[in-house]
Amino acid sequence: MECRHVMNSVGGMEILCFDCLGCENQGIIVNKKCLAQVLNAIVGIGGKVGVDELQFRGREYVICYDKKDTEKLVEIAQIRKDMCEERVWEQARDCSRSHKDRRMFIKNILRVEVFCDPLKAHGMVCAVLNQYERGYSKSRCMPECRRNYIRILGNIKDNLRETKLVDGHCKGQSMFDMLKQRKQPSFITSQLRHNLPKNSRLVSSYRTVDSGIGIYDISGVDKLYFIDPPELSLSNKEVCMLVKLKEEVIKKHIMEVIQPSEAREYFKRLSLDLMKENGTMQLPKRKLEKLSDIFARYTAGFGLLEVLFNDKHIYDIYVDSPAGTTPVYVEHSIFGLCNTNLYLGEDDLERISSKFRSIGGRPFDEANPIMDMQLKDLGIRVAGIREPATFDGIAYSFRKRKETPWTLAKFVDEGMMSPKSAALLGMIVNGQRSILVTGARGSGKTSLLSALITQIRQNNRIVLMEDTSEIPSKNLRELGWRIEHLRNRSVVSRNREGSYELSPEENLRAALRLGEGVLILGEVRGPEARALFEAMRVGAAGSTVLGTIHGSSPHDTWDRITNDLNVPATSFKAVDVVVSLGYLEDHELTTRKRYISAITEVRKNWKTNPADEGGFVDMMIYDNIEKKEFFNLENSEVMGDIAIRKMMYQGEWKNDLDLRRRIIKTLVEIARKKDLKELLEVHHILNSEREYVRLINQQSLNQGSIDYSRIYREWRRWLKKYVINM
Repeated sequence: MECRHVMNSVGGMEILCFDCLGCENQGIIVNKKCLAQVLNAIVGIGGKVGVDELQFRGREYVICYDKKDTEKLVEIAQIRKDMCEERVWEQARDCSRSHKDRRMFIKNILRVEVFCDPLKAHGMVCAVLNQYERGYSKSRCMPECRRNYIRILGNIKDNLRETKLVDGHCKGQSMFDMLKQRKQPSFITSQLRHNLPKNSRLVSSYRTVDSGIGIYDISGVDKLYFIDPPELSLSNKEVCMLVKLKEEVIKKHIMEVIQPSEAREYFKRLSLDLMKENGTMQLPKRKLEKLSDIFARYTAGFGLLEVLFNDKHIYDIYVDSPAGTTPVYVEHSIFGLCNTNLYLGEDDLERISSKFRSIGGRPFDEANPIMDMQLKDLGIRVAGIREPATFDGIAYSFRKRKETPWTLAKFVDEGMMSPKSAALLGMIVNGQRSILVTGARGSGKTSLLSALITQIRQNNRIVLMEDTSEIPSKNLRELGWRIEHLRNRSVVSRNREGSYELSPEENLRAALRLGEGVLILGEVRGPEARALFEAMRVGAAGSTVLGTIHGSSPHDTWDRITNDLNVPATSFKAVDVVVSLGYLEDHELTTRKRYISAITEVRKNWKTNPADEGGFVDMMIYDNIEKKEFFNLENSEVMGDIAIRKMMYQGEWKNDLDLRRRIIKTLVEIARKKDLKELLEVHHILNSEREYVRLINQQSLNQGSIDYSRIYREWRRWLKKYVINM
């Protein structure tokens, strides 16, 4: 019985796949029957043979042969194909005697049954030629016919000798050495490519949860994110056990209704129970837990995508259509855009889509080809698209949310801004000004917004509005901020009947009725912009308004708000400061550095166009040529208004700004010097901020004036003790 086979295209490579579920050999290619089927299949493809990899799917394992090993078999198949098409056995000439025996010998050599053992075929040809060379042959044919026959056999011998398999055998290598199989448990439905590209160099390695991660530089141009999961290191017994568990679950539990939020724990408990029933509980507890985690990953979970979901260095994950043709690729916080060695096929994407539909409770089909949802337990925003909105099937984008908010000090450590810019932003927020953060997608708008929230005094009430939860409000609440988190109807759902969320403009008006407080809008996209600027103008939203918007500069942001979102031009005067974000790229490297390109105050003395009438004045601007920030604060109206609000004497705000700068700089320096990056996390920054406020209030009450140098010295002594006790 021959195994069925099919050609699949994965990552631009042609993979010949065999279904070996009913085969006793299970893809052992050195077996003559298996090798004969492979050569038959390769030859049957037609034209020049074009197979890059071989794959054999059995019950427990999928056995793969990479390109360099597959090429060895393609060589053999191509030789046989060419010689059969030329019908070389007919080239043996007739003379007075029949040459039927010689023709049959050549024909038999080229039969698959013989040729599937190329080492044997080569040996048979060599033996016959050796007989002729030593004069042992009893043939009485004409010399010309004899020479012709020897020439044909010589060509077959030379062609075989030039192949990697025969050449390796002649040098003492076995078939097992020359055809190395790569085994992958059959419950892993996605493709993991293990062959590294040429000119690859390991530049970093670490572990994510239970998987090894290697970052490779490819020819100094690209980066490869290489996943080595524990599933590939399981013993045969463990793989067989997991396959058996999966089959039992399909039979016994297929009709059970399980809540998506409970599915993972359910399947972990179920696997432990089944392993107990099957007598495998003698395994160590840690091993059992590891096996149950793997089992849950491929039943209730998202397979190998979970490795990417759990890597703290990754914040964007992309799966492009058509399925299986390109690798999953990621945005890495250190190495930028990286291809991975993971490929997802159509079955993988359909299975994942089914889980998303179950979790989100919304359709994702031809009638509803766009998905926008959130995996709350993983902190991931999911954006999906499929036919008819695409030409080639399902595609996904996953954006990871940081579970704790960024801090301005962390951004300084990352190189996004200087300590002075961080201090300036903190002072503007603390001075209760309205801020719009503008930038391209992925430039860090939401991350910066979460850092600005940490600069709001905790005695303020915050109303936060988002369509997808990206600000870590839960963590902020736990740390003491008072946040009312409202959900807006997403862009995808705004025109969909039956959507239960309120529109952003409805939510905004509801927020204004909740009373005084800080208003934060996750992103300004549509009709809510008019209501937001109305709230800014009349002050009904409270003291501070923060929001983000797609743009590249203050003028671009103003133009979009007034022309695209139909907000009256002069309403933009309600914005006090625009913070512009951008990317910096180091020549042709794939890494991108996020940075603040400008902090711009919006003055109020213009009538039509702020760009033409001096309405935009940069408080800080980054010079791309000199690679540093330049400040213009002497005549800042925003800083003057903050000084008046804070009852500072003339120019005192400069001392306050410098104190903030010194504190942030010191925190970053100590975190780097002591390798204590945890110091820059929000709960430690909050403690530092509280000590700063305590010292300011203490001096203000006791002395009436503030000695900023003394405050810094006292704060520094406090920090020294604080770090010791961390």
